[in-house]
Formats: sequence, C-alpha cells, structure tokens
Amino acid sequence: MNKLSGTKGETHKKILDLAETLLLTHGYHAFSYQQVSQALGVRNAAIHYHFPHKTDLGVALIQRYRRRFTRFIEAQQMLAADEQLERYFELSDVYFLRNRQICPSGVLSTEFPRLPQAMQFEAEAFIADMRTWAVSIAARGRAEGCMHYQGEPEAIGAVFFSALQGALQLARVDGKILDTVKIQIRAMLGLPSPEPLREIPDVT
Repeated sequence: MNKLSGTKGETHKKILDLAETLLLTHGYHAFSYQQVSQALGVRNAAIHYHFPHKTDLGVALIQRYRRRFTRFIEAQQMLAADEQLERYFELSDVYFLRNRQICPSGVLSTEFPRLPQAMQFEAEAFIADMRTWAVSIAARGRAEGCMHYQGEPEAIGAVFFSALQGALQLARVDGKILDTVKIQIRAMLGLPSPEPLREIPDVT
C-alpha cells in the first residue's frame, strides 16, 4: 500500500518526519533514500520528486529545525532568565527521555566535516542560533540578578551549551549524566534545583 497518499504537502512532511528519525538515530550518512522509500511504501522516484538530491533533504531538515527553534525561543521571551534556562534543559529531555535520541545540533556537529557544503552552511547557522540563545540567557540572568557567575555571558553560555551537547551524547551510555550536568550548571550560576518537571514541552 502506498503510504504517501494525500496532498503534496502531507507527502513532503511524511518524508521529512521519517528522515528526521533516521538522522537522529543513525546519522546523515547512515541512511539512504532506499530506506526512506521502503519505509513509506513507495519507489525512490517519489522521494526524488520532493527532494532531488539527499543534500536537498538534509538542508530542508535543518531549515525546519531552525524554524521550530525560532518559534520555541519566541514563546519563552516573557519568562525570567532562570525559567528560560529550565526550558533549555527541557529540550534535552525531549530528545533523550522521549526518544533516546541525541539532538539535531549534536548529530550535525559530529558529522560536520563530512556534510555537503550546503548542509554545513545551514548547520553553522542553526548551531549559532542555539548558542546565541544560551548566551542571551546568561546575560539576562546577570542583568536580572538571578544568576551569579565569574566571567562573561558569552563564555558562560558557551559552557552550558557545550556541556548539554556532550551530556546528550554520553546519556546513551549513562542516562543519569544529564541530571548531573544540569545540577552543576545551576550550582555554577547560583541557582537552586527546581521542583520536578510537570511535563516535557512539545517543540515539534
């Protein structure tokens, strides 16, 4: 049965959704159009119709990540810096606790040297978006007086961005490391540990 029945937009989304799962579980170079077409019950030509080359599919995935992330941070703008930090922490829970996956920026940075140039360009922009938000949280936290640390916001933001990236990689081996890193980041910023999270936010 053809699982891609529906409108052109629905088909486009189904391809992206499956490709995203394959990217986050196996990596960009470890999946093929054949895997996508077989899983969706169609011929390769149907995938090529929407994405002529695998690079086109990869670029579209990263651009979708950037749009999602932009919507996500826009929704946090009215929150205090310490609350924004907790939402940042929750992003790691979305990927690891729900799906046992590492985050897109982790996959893209790991494979970066081997990615096509067009994907590298988009990946750099996506990772810059995430790092910029981390820095803005650190800067706002100091301005609001809820975060106390030595050094500049640019360095502090880079520290907790890179720490969470690394923790997500290692969480596949040691699932407790994410909580350990979060606790230490809060301590570094002079923040108390919060009450248990009520729910994991939806960033899809």
